[in-house]
Amino acid sequence: MDANRVMVYDKFHYFSRFLKYEFKDINFVAGHKADILYGHEMTDDLSLVVFVFYSENDLIDLLRINSYGIPVLVCNHCPQFLNKFKNIQNIEVLECLDTKRGFRNDLRLHFEEKFNLVDEQSVCK
Repeated sequence: MDANRVMVYDKFHYFSRFLKYEFKDINFVAGHKADILYGHEMTDDLSLVVFVFYSENDLIDLLRINSYGIPVLVCNHCPQFLNKFKNIQNIEVLECLDTKRGFRNDLRLHFEEKFNLVDEQSVCK
């Protein structure tokens, strides 16, 4: 079992490519709609699901993922849902409405804390 196995659900795939490029020491796997609908790949060896939230159309998929009991990190790209996920159990939120450098640093801090990673690259200032 890989302790750093993370599923990324990103319907436009740009954020998942960004994560794979920036965080090479984490095993990211792509999540697809069928994985959510039927539970494929939603196993105990996943340590985190990164869900990229673009619009209210993604809300149903987010709730389905949350029902599996795997910790979820929501990367919110939708200004209408700013601060809307705070009270949902098992979900952490990263607001990605800031600059790329800003949320890269936030992601780095989150992954270092979650996976006890050694900081090989310093946080961008």
